Amino acid sequence: MELAPAEHELLVAGLFTLGESTKRGAGWGARFAARRMRADIFETAVELPLPLPAASALIGRTLDSLGGRTAESQVIMGSGALNTNPAVVTVAIREQQGGVVATVRGVAMEGLIPQRAGRKAARRVAQHLAAGFDG
Repeated sequence: MELAPAEHELLVAGLFTLGESTKRGAGWGARFAARRMRADIFETAVELPLPLPAASALIGRTLDSLGGRTAESQVIMGSGALNTNPAVVTVAIREQQGGVVATVRGVAMEGLIPQRAGRKAARRVAQHLAAGFDG
């Protein structure tokens, strides 16, 4: 799996914002480092026994509750240590007999200490989706 250019730019911008919130001017260093970091990319699938419109609505509500949407089916949210590492999560859906399969893809930048932030973010969204149709 490869990091898409749009995902990369969102993560670099997120780390820039995080750096700037820490200390004025630190965003530029964070941005420089982010361009050279490796990415943690993880995908998982969730089966939703819902019709397509209901599944789309559930995905929208879930993404809105977890972070700031960047696209219809994409969110940037905190993950990793203390939920400070920005992660981009994209949800793609396809119909199958009896429901919908949602593929949840999480990506985040990894520093020297692996936090698995992309994996954690994707799993959190998948858990919310699975819990959403149960209850």
